Amino acid sequence: MGLLDYVAATSIDEDYAHVSELRGSSGSGDRPPRPRVAALVVLAVFGVLVATAAVQTSRNAEESASSRESLVEQVRSRRAALDRRQETIAELRRDIAVRRASELTGTAQGRDLQARLSRLGVETGSTATRGPGIRVVVDDAPGTTDPRQKVQAPDLQKLVNGLWQVGAEAIAINGQRLTAVSPIRDAGSAVTVNFRSLRRPYTVSAIGSPKTMGARLLDTKGGQTWVTLQSIGLQFEIDTEEAMLLPAAKPVSLRSAREREGRR
Repeated sequence: MGLLDYVAATSIDEDYAHVSELRGSSGSGDRPPRPRVAALVVLAVFGVLVATAAVQTSRNAEESASSRESLVEQVRSRRAALDRRQETIAELRRDIAVRRASELTGTAQGRDLQARLSRLGVETGSTATRGPGIRVVVDDAPGTTDPRQKVQAPDLQKLVNGLWQVGAEAIAINGQRLTAVSPIRDAGSAVTVNFRSLRRPYTVSAIGSPKTMGARLLDTKGGQTWVTLQSIGLQFEIDTEEAMLLPAAKPVSLRSAREREGRR
């Protein structure tokens, strides 16, 4: 027998042959479970878990949707209740104003007190004010990116101070009524008045004498500041108005008060 024939004939190791004989004698009942069967069992268990998770997720989604709808309905209900209460407050305020005016106009002393209250309302900004005056419109230099050519809060402060000096009775900037405690500040790239961000151009409305306020404003420190700013490109225009309506300022919490001497 050649060498290759011998290798081919005896290629199965004697140990493998022995194991094969043992398997044949013990029968097929003691064979370990096939891997394919175990895999099918694992897949079945996994499928059950996935189905259970899907059912639970669906239930949770339904409960979340129900809870959301309930919260939305509560918000709508409370908002409607708040609107009704605000309407009631507005009606009560109007009723109080009518009754107060009726009581005050009934006597000479009451009429004097009513005039004083009206005057104080104008000075403090607590009431809307109508009358003639001037309107000053200021703005950045056209197309500028230089901060020095943009309107800053100190520029508006100086302009407002100049208007008070020339006899302005009431002032508003872009509809924001100024009071003794109104802040004019820079907040990032915006100017804020009464903690409200304003958009340029800035319109400063001042009730007073339209014949004298504009000319006298240029003689004040604030007016001179704006003449200089105008020379470097900022925009500054003054117009007279025969009638303007300035809104009342939002009410603030009164912490203390003292009557000015000589005012009766």
